[in-house]
Amino acid sequence: MDKVEKSALRALFWKDEILQILYWMDGEGFGKEVSVTQIDALLNTNIDNLIYHLNLLVENKVLSSSSDPITNSSVVGLSEESRKEAGKRFSEAFQGYQKAGHGECGPDCEFCYGPDGHKLENCVHNCASSPN
Repeated sequence: MDKVEKSALRALFWKDEILQILYWMDGEGFGKEVSVTQIDALLNTNIDNLIYHLNLLVENKVLSSSSDPITNSSVVGLSEESRKEAGKRFSEAFQGYQKAGHGECGPDCEFCYGPDGHKLENCVHNCASSPN
């Protein structure tokens, strides 16, 4: 059995990591529920540690799963209550890397506005039309 991190501090760390991964995976179209092996492929931990923390999160109703207990072949997802928290954590973690979504570009977007600040007809982001 690989090392399982059972301290309260590590539980907080893994909760944060798992929530962000699940939120990102849902946003990227992998699904609202994903397999333990998919999560394991994205985290730098061993499977025993991951399963331990997934079981804690299911027990605390942070995650949902039809499996009890969680195993390698289980599928988990964010509970309705934790979806908002996961989004907030993800947003805070990647705040400096995120740019506006389609339709939200401002006049400083070199792909949507010309040097004169006027909207380009061939805007690559398909932004909502704005007054020039």
